[in-house]
Amino acid sequence: MPLELDAPLDSAYPLVTPPDPIYPGQTRAPLATPLDEIATPSIWSVLAHPFERALVELWSALGLFARAQPTTWVAIHYGRIALNAHAWERLRARAHANEPDPGLVEPAQALPGRLADRMEALRARLRGGALARRIERAEQTREVFVRRGRELDPSELDAGELARGPLDERAWTEILLPGLGHRLMSSSVAEADSCLRAAIGIEQSFGHELGARLVTRRTLAAPSLVAYLTVPERIRAVLDGASHWNELALARHERVEQFAKLDVPTEFWGRPRPDAEKA
Repeated sequence: MPLELDAPLDSAYPLVTPPDPIYPGQTRAPLATPLDEIATPSIWSVLAHPFERALVELWSALGLFARAQPTTWVAIHYGRIALNAHAWERLRARAHANEPDPGLVEPAQALPGRLADRMEALRARLRGGALARRIERAEQTREVFVRRGRELDPSELDAGELARGPLDERAWTEILLPGLGHRLMSSSVAEADSCLRAAIGIEQSFGHELGARLVTRRTLAAPSLVAYLTVPERIRAVLDGASHWNELALARHERVEQFAKLDVPTEFWGRPRPDAEKA
């Protein structure tokens, strides 16, 4: 595929993320709009670690054993975010007191493993209330973070504050957790999250202001190009004002336009095989 051959090596915004060596299955099914859309480099850099933290928080709330945790919780492929399908299936099954899909969570064969699985399932049933309370706490906490973000006026902040963004990793974790938690508890299709949309809107308002200032400094050619820089790159662009940031942003913009022409499967193992979307 030309897209794969032409794309440069870009660790900050990779074409595809290497799969977990033990748990290679991945799923996009739990992600509601706009998380099921293409994530720009800016949004990916903001959400990657909070996604992992939110999933670990749900895992801990249910009392699941650390031995079954993946090393890769969240990945990006052709601009689309995906979660580890094995971990998600274990979480889902334990939350519903069901047996997990054996295709994703291999049943233990030896007696010690079977006993450990039964103990984990019992722990999860006893901690169902803890999961609900953790989701409720996040729903309350994230409203505070979003309200504080709305009170900030980007035009009054310095460029460094704009580059760092309005919400830190903890805030984004609390913002993401309720949507993931409700998806675990429900068998319905993932629904759009208004609080998440509001948080992304605040993030974008900071980016728009920063982009305008970087254009004034002649670091970027257009304000919208700031979306194609990660948070660390935005900070460095503010500090050094080098012109190569514009070249990087333009290259990524072109790559994202190519991503939009691809249809990435909802579930896949390892590296997905995208198809060109039909016109």
